[in-house]
Amino acid sequence: PVSSPNPPRFCGWAAEVVSGSKEPSFCSPRGQCHPAPSTSSPRCVAVTLLSLPQGSGDVKYHLGMYHRRINRVTDRNITLSLVANPSHLEAADPVVQGKTKAEQFYCGDTEGKKVMSILLHGDAAFAGQGIVYETFHLSDLPSYTTHGTVHVVVNNQIGFTTDPRMARSSPYPTDVARVVNAPIFHVNADDPEAVVYVCNVAAEWRSTFHKDVVVDLVRNKGRGAGLSQKAVTAAEFLDEEIAKYDKICEEAHARSKDEKILHIKHWLDSPWPGFFTLDGQPRSMTCPSTGLNEEDLTHIGQVASSVPVEDFTIHGGLSRILKTRGEMVKNRTVDWALAEYMAFGSLLKEGIHIRLSGQDVERGTFSHRHHVLHDQNVDKRTCIPMNHLWPNQAPYTVCNSSLSEYGVLGFELGFAMASPNALVLWEAQFGDFHNTAQCIIDQFICPGQAKWVRQNGIVLLLPHGMEGMGPEHSSARPERFLQMCNDDPDVFPKLDDFDVRQLYDCNWIVVNCSTPANFFHVLRRQILLPFRKPLIIFTPKSLLRHPEARSSFDDMLPGTHFLRVIPDSGPAAQNPANVKRVLFCTGKVYYDLTRERKARQMEADVAITRVEQLSPFPFDLLQKEAQKYPNAELVWCQEEHKNQGYYDYVKPRLRTTINRAKPVWYAGREPAAAPATGNKKTHLTELQRLLDTAFNLDAFKDLA
Repeated sequence: PVSSPNPPRFCGWAAEVVSGSKEPSFCSPRGQCHPAPSTSSPRCVAVTLLSLPQGSGDVKYHLGMYHRRINRVTDRNITLSLVANPSHLEAADPVVQGKTKAEQFYCGDTEGKKVMSILLHGDAAFAGQGIVYETFHLSDLPSYTTHGTVHVVVNNQIGFTTDPRMARSSPYPTDVARVVNAPIFHVNADDPEAVVYVCNVAAEWRSTFHKDVVVDLVRNKGRGAGLSQKAVTAAEFLDEEIAKYDKICEEAHARSKDEKILHIKHWLDSPWPGFFTLDGQPRSMTCPSTGLNEEDLTHIGQVASSVPVEDFTIHGGLSRILKTRGEMVKNRTVDWALAEYMAFGSLLKEGIHIRLSGQDVERGTFSHRHHVLHDQNVDKRTCIPMNHLWPNQAPYTVCNSSLSEYGVLGFELGFAMASPNALVLWEAQFGDFHNTAQCIIDQFICPGQAKWVRQNGIVLLLPHGMEGMGPEHSSARPERFLQMCNDDPDVFPKLDDFDVRQLYDCNWIVVNCSTPANFFHVLRRQILLPFRKPLIIFTPKSLLRHPEARSSFDDMLPGTHFLRVIPDSGPAAQNPANVKRVLFCTGKVYYDLTRERKARQMEADVAITRVEQLSPFPFDLLQKEAQKYPNAELVWCQEEHKNQGYYDYVKPRLRTTINRAKPVWYAGREPAAAPATGNKKTHLTELQRLLDTAFNLDAFKDLA
């Protein structure tokens, strides 16, 4: 009862095929098992592939592939998946590993005997790309191991753009594999029998010891002697085999001329059968309420504030934290950590597997989460209360990662590819830690659907906020994510089912929640939507314990939902015609603004509107807000510097919203090279200056 949960009872379809089952199964949208398409009719598989808009597409050698065949020796089904990958050398390595781990997880393959990964490398890239090392060092970590990978290095000693003298400092390109003591076989690639022999040895090693192994295919390009010259095979046989292969290619080329359109959907590495309709579309364009009944909220809160295992002693400090949680539940309120707990717990009840990964996520960087309890009297004895919520719940995986962002984020992205019926989250220890994972964000997460028609529901939790603690961990760089959003700032969308259709059309979703309830709703919405999009959440630091950052159960009951915009509900909203200024903002700065407004007694003069979902931009709701206050100035207020944060993204969209009827002014810090000052006094001076600008009703008269 206090160890890791048993393997899940539900299976990922592709994983089950890989495992060799003669009757594979797959996950329905709520995790129940159903028979997969008939193995005797391969076209059934093709019918269920996604038929989504083509997007930008990509060159054919970047595309993934999914192939299913019968192993004639064992008479079992085997699935081969080639993961789509960009030109960024080796970036796909951790993605493959994460996808492999997911396939193993969903079919209960705890030893790596049913699913395995093969990574194909170039020699110069294997030596030169740091992601290779990051991938190797995940190979034997809990919750990340895939129980051995076969690495094949195609070593022609010409790294396309470099030669061995410039490619590495070590004798062999494969020396990086020594960090995990992986056996490395160097074999002459011009000797086919030797290559086959070594590959058999490598396969046997992986099968026996479940550890990584490397095959280095060494060939001096252009100097290899012909097979027939070495008397390895007869010239007549060689000519016959070449002719056979040429015939296959010619016939395929002739058939290709009959194809008028190349559908990228045929190049998917992980189809999601059962998730979409037969024509590849979402089953609806609506999202149900993301609220919960009070009984479930109370139950989850009680488990979150207790130890569901007998004779288990927790740390005294943690006892006080759990007691405080229990008091909140009695008062029908939640803070940030409890709202997250309730979102996760409710999805587990619905059969949705949840995986939360990152540095120190079990405890939480800011000591707010505590999802893994440690027995103070028994070494290595732990308990995850989240896995004790419901009798037949899905499993919850929470795992501290190594100090890797590039590798781990790639791993989690690959894990999220395997099934649409899982909530996979990666949390940066601080928001700016995503800097070293930028390649995964830029090449896979942001354009993934456009390039490869691959929907993915991965969630990035990025702690963000100017707290006067210096430039390194203040900003999650929201401007970068917003700059990569594909919505048009100059076009007011005219859509039916506006909020959901916008989400369907965007490349990813960017939010900055100001209340625990809205954070709860956006996590649940991520699964209840009829499609999958990456979700970027700028999460708080000081708000985790801010006394005003609390939500009532009433904001989370049936009928409630995620609020893209939270309008002002105070005196300003009661007499909108008398309001002189509307401050639009997002995130933590809202609490600074409300405190200052109250101190200046300007609640009737200044309205404060929170933009919770930044992209896709809530044109419709902000239009109503602007029209509600006909005599007010419109000001965007942020705590970030002017050349950072949200201003450059929000301003043109606000102007489109109001048809450029008024200027949109700015209240915030001046432009700067660094995200924040390292001096606390300077930080407070800057904060007061932006508050003065926000509430000085004459601030923009000279500029008008």
